Amino acid sequence: MSKIKILSEHLANQIAAGEVIERPASVVKEFLENSIDAGSEQISIQVEGGGTRLVRVIDDGAGMDADDVLLCLERHATSKLSDTDDDRQLTSISTLGFRGEAIPSIASVSQLTITSRTEASDLGTCVVVKYGKVMKVHETGCGKGTVMEVRNLFGNVPARKKFLKSNRTELYHIEETIKNYALANYYLGMTYEVNNRTVINLPAQTDTLETRTRKIFGNITARLIPVEGNTGTSNGSDHVKISGYLLLPGELAATSAKLRMFVNGRAIRDRMVIHAVKEGLANFLMKGTSPSGVLFISLPPDSVDVNVHPTKQEIRFHKANAIHQLVVSSVRNAIEQHQEYLKFSVFGAPDSQISENNQIKGAEQNTFTGNNWGQQGLPLARSKGSKSYPKPFTSRRNPSHGTNVPTTETPFINDIPQGHNTSPSANADHSVPETITGETSPSEYGQEQRPEVIQSLNPIGQVFDLYILCESKGTPESSFVVIDQHAAHERIIFENLKKQFSEKNVPSQALLFPKVLEFNPSQARILEKYEELITLLGFRIDDFGDGSYVVKSVPAILAHLTVDELMAGVFAEFSMAEKEASGQNISTSNRFDGVLSAMACKAAIKAGRSLEPEEIESLLEQMQESNVFSHCPHGRPVIKSFNADDMKKWFYRT
Repeated sequence: MSKIKILSEHLANQIAAGEVIERPASVVKEFLENSIDAGSEQISIQVEGGGTRLVRVIDDGAGMDADDVLLCLERHATSKLSDTDDDRQLTSISTLGFRGEAIPSIASVSQLTITSRTEASDLGTCVVVKYGKVMKVHETGCGKGTVMEVRNLFGNVPARKKFLKSNRTELYHIEETIKNYALANYYLGMTYEVNNRTVINLPAQTDTLETRTRKIFGNITARLIPVEGNTGTSNGSDHVKISGYLLLPGELAATSAKLRMFVNGRAIRDRMVIHAVKEGLANFLMKGTSPSGVLFISLPPDSVDVNVHPTKQEIRFHKANAIHQLVVSSVRNAIEQHQEYLKFSVFGAPDSQISENNQIKGAEQNTFTGNNWGQQGLPLARSKGSKSYPKPFTSRRNPSHGTNVPTTETPFINDIPQGHNTSPSANADHSVPETITGETSPSEYGQEQRPEVIQSLNPIGQVFDLYILCESKGTPESSFVVIDQHAAHERIIFENLKKQFSEKNVPSQALLFPKVLEFNPSQARILEKYEELITLLGFRIDDFGDGSYVVKSVPAILAHLTVDELMAGVFAEFSMAEKEASGQNISTSNRFDGVLSAMACKAAIKAGRSLEPEEIESLLEQMQESNVFSHCPHGRPVIKSFNADDMKKWFYRT
């Protein structure tokens, strides 16, 4: 007698339910997908008892006739694939559902009632199924559309019900599912009730993607960063489009503030896309934090495989590398656009620019209002003068490094000779530059050589020897601005170092007295492996024999630090960069951004440093001229602003 048996249809459905129906949220997901595929305009979700007592989804879609109501209970019965013998359909799926497993799987582990009517029918059809067995079928009066009602979920499989989480947790997963599909279909009306209490109420045909995003993420008022990108020919087989909004890094810490991803309208979970967004936000996200927002990827259906898992939340891109690069570039472009917006809103436009281009005035009134940014053109960049205003940082002689190098009072980045490399090869006697910082007073340069004074940002002073307080009269309205002096200067130095590093022109300074150090084997390995990169950073280190090395040159920007401190930092940062990049396909420039950010951090003015008014103005001018200044390289915000309405709320003024 054969040992192999064919499972009964009921048992097979229960097994399938173990994969498809993980929890009550899975039921809501499957019903929502069917409602959206049916062309619904309004969907109502009602839940009781954490979803195990009741899940009811009501839509006004196309509905089903009597035959379809009964046929949908059969396993692998679907209306989404028209030709059951055409294998090519699985490679070009454009609907959310297609497997035909969900409804029979749900019916096998619950008491399911389906009520549906098409627009052409006078009466609808109602079918009642109890744990996989059809109990009743009859005609009934009902509205156009379908009502899917599930009671006593997992009532016949108590082991599954036992492993569900608390009602609060299950309701959270249901709400997250609803929010995902409310975002992907922002034109849809959706209501969500828990125990007869309305939790979500989104009217139909009233929201844009931006307004729906703000509602889903907790009615946020912060600016959203629009993301756009595409490749290939429009409507072509190679066309890929990226769109969506990102929340400002560090703006929110709410549980709903996470990255929601969609591919052709389908909510997905994909590590590759998350990694691409993080790479695009490199040096803007704090370590340990994740990006937040909503991201849509639209591409031809045959360019993605959605038939990977029964839940359809895991997918496979046919050209994953191309998608990754497009997401990275789109996010980077969005951040660059945000820097322009922030610069204009804080610093405004120079008077000369306004007189030369009347479009600035229109931009102040119309362009910088949320989603309108970028639709009427970016503001003209502030012209940079060829001469820089001297920075009033003092210096003293340090016998170990040469002449006129700074003490703990580190200079601003413009005090360092840009593009000047005093390598030992050019200075055989190990001499050093004339100065790193000058002590020339501003009056010696003449008033006509100073850059244009910032007209829209009025410095008020410094508080706690850490924050610079200003009044901004930029657009779209005046505001109170707080600037972290260390973070701001750190970002300016970092961007300058990145440019110099990419151009292989980081200024170095020869030591008056070269330092001989002994390195352990792991340090020697790093020195040998990354010799070229370390040299590009401004170091010159020669092998001295017997595990000893002689340090002859150091980066000019860090010349105020001891050689031992510098080398300890180099080994620590390169070890960390090597560890973090292990097994990841990261470009060399991004891979060692941590090394450059560490150098910038050590060179920037420190917290607790009291600044003179001229020094504050100098830092603000450098921020205005910088292309990036919103966050330090470690992801901490540089600037925070509060408008008059915000401040009135603090003091309960109307």
